[in-house]
Amino acid sequence: MDKKIEKPKWTKLKIIRLVGLLFFITLVFYGFKYMNTKTYIVNANKITTKTVIEDDFQDMIMVNGDVEPIGLVFVNTIEGGTVDQIFSEDGVYVEAGTPLVKLSNPSVTLSYMNQETAIIEQINNLRNLKLSLEKDQRDLSESLMDSENRLSDEKRAFKIDSVLYTKKVIAANDYDNREANFKYLKSKRDFMNSNVVKSKSDNNIQIQQINRSINLMQRNLEMIHSNIENMLVKAPVSGMLSSFDPVIGESLSANQTVAKIDLQTGFKVKALVDEYYLSMVKPNQLARFYLDGQLINLKIKKVLPEVINRQFEIELIFIDEVPQTVTLGQSLQVRLELSKAKKSIMIPRGNYYQSSGGQYVFVLDNEGLAHKRTIKLGNQNPSHYQVLQGLHPGETIITSSYDAFKNFESIKIK
Repeated sequence: MDKKIEKPKWTKLKIIRLVGLLFFITLVFYGFKYMNTKTYIVNANKITTKTVIEDDFQDMIMVNGDVEPIGLVFVNTIEGGTVDQIFSEDGVYVEAGTPLVKLSNPSVTLSYMNQETAIIEQINNLRNLKLSLEKDQRDLSESLMDSENRLSDEKRAFKIDSVLYTKKVIAANDYDNREANFKYLKSKRDFMNSNVVKSKSDNNIQIQQINRSINLMQRNLEMIHSNIENMLVKAPVSGMLSSFDPVIGESLSANQTVAKIDLQTGFKVKALVDEYYLSMVKPNQLARFYLDGQLINLKIKKVLPEVINRQFEIELIFIDEVPQTVTLGQSLQVRLELSKAKKSIMIPRGNYYQSSGGQYVFVLDNEGLAHKRTIKLGNQNPSHYQVLQGLHPGETIITSSYDAFKNFESIKIK
């Protein structure tokens, strides 16, 4: 019986291939290690160095602000129309009530005149009605007086006839007629009296209603006159006129802003801040800016949380006296402080950050070499980064760009 011969798993060819593969991997590994450990040579005038410091670090951002007046009044049109006359100019001081611009709108004016005519006609009708009611009341009162006068005469005659009748001087028939006439006049007087009282009460109510209607129409008439006068736009308050540039013949709509008036009660600064800092910005936080070499202090008065185009608005006021060189509309670069100052290790900002992403820096030694070192950064402000790990005060780092030698571990400076 034949015996089965098994082939060996590791042939000579397989062993040679495996050894070759291991040799290639080792060669590549040491080649990369050599590339990463070799030293890059650079001229000293090609790099910039700065010293690591420990000082008060404050988280802050730079924002652009514009100087605006604290007290600002908008001047708006009440009625729309075409600019007919201009009485003032931009940048001058105006008193309250000063005419600024006159508008012309014939259709609106004609409409107001028609309304005025209709109201005046209604007022006249109501006044005529009032006069008629008053005349009717006087006529009733006059009739009542006549009736009382006749009743008084008849009463005296009836008393006389009563005495004569008891003495058998006059006939019973004459006495009965006198008595019947007296009773009739008395009843008529009583009826007229009650009628006058009721009519007077009703007329008084109606006259009061007429008076109220007339007063209401008078107010409507005054409003129409006021609307006609509103075609002449006047300064509502005293102050410095700005943003006023109408042109003869220009068409303005109702409620359109034609000017602004600065009450000259002081200045404030308005600035736009990136929405990233919305939760960090609060009222009463401090801010500063340089003007003519002096540091001017501000504080946040108001934070408007509405985000528009990825920015929100803040209002800042001056803590001290406003410098005389500050003017309306001036642009300022404001340093907004987001935290209180605290002792921290810091390195200056520089082009190295774009190369390293803040993950490492090249640190100089005393032998003219710079070695790559991993670091950890914290917050930042316009001038410095806060260092949490990897550096010590007094060490020197390269702050210029690392693009030429970022793949090297060491640099030789000559």
